Amino acid sequence: MVYTNFERYIESLCGKVVIVTGAASGFGKRLSEQLAECQAQVMMVDINPDIKLISEEINKHVGTTATAYVICDVRKASCIQEYFDKAIEVFGYIDIVVNNAGIANECSLFSQSDDVELDRIIDINLRAPMVATRIAVRYFKQTERQGVVVNTASVGGLLPISLMESYGTTKAGLIFFTTSCRGLAPGIRVNAVAPYFADTSLVAHNRLVNSYPLIRQIGLMSTDKVVKTMIKAVCDETLAGDTLLISMGNKALKLCFYDKLTADVTSYIASGTVSKYAGNIYKLFASGLDYVIKMIRSPVD
Repeated sequence: MVYTNFERYIESLCGKVVIVTGAASGFGKRLSEQLAECQAQVMMVDINPDIKLISEEINKHVGTTATAYVICDVRKASCIQEYFDKAIEVFGYIDIVVNNAGIANECSLFSQSDDVELDRIIDINLRAPMVATRIAVRYFKQTERQGVVVNTASVGGLLPISLMESYGTTKAGLIFFTTSCRGLAPGIRVNAVAPYFADTSLVAHNRLVNSYPLIRQIGLMSTDKVVKTMIKAVCDETLAGDTLLISMGNKALKLCFYDKLTADVTSYIASGTVSKYAGNIYKLFASGLDYVIKMIRSPVD
């Protein structure tokens, strides 16, 4: 029998222990369901108390205690440590951490009268995955286990979107952070996915996201497509410090933008030609944005 790469990925997940945050809805919920069906064990984490019922429903569906849950506010470092400890207590060890919890800003930064929403979006979208990755890396090193971390970024971290300044900045930071973790490989691989806007509750209930012109032109991406790419980011051992940009078609390509940027910045700094550096970096950003737009618009296969 000839297996596809994805079938091999699915097979390799059997027996793995996975932490998934933001698991009560959207990508996190669907990923948890898929992992349980693959005979992985999943610690589902969410601030929504419904996570208890969702975990129980998944267990009933697969016929085993494939999932457990923790109700947790990822803004608190102590809570992040708690769900790591709980996963080890329940399942014995950890193989994979998926930092998926995230929110979008409800209004432009410049119409906010205080820092409440700004602090919240930075804490959840950027600080929490960084803290969780730090805990995961320490655990993998201390236990001498090979491990994988996957961060849910967004195309919003690559395409500046008016009125969504805070969201885009946190997702851009998460992509940059992921790339910075490349040196941990091969023992520990940290990757990210950067999906276009998908059919999740985060998008459905956010006025700013729904006003984005590209959504009206090409619609929304399916949750299953994103989850399939998340599984690739976990299982493809050639990926380390990489971000997978997902198109509306059947494409999920490595984002090589930062590799090119790093090479150019290093070259320009060494040459001492600041004006040349500034001009060329501008061109690089412009070409990178063009690439992202073309990638997203690629037709459904």
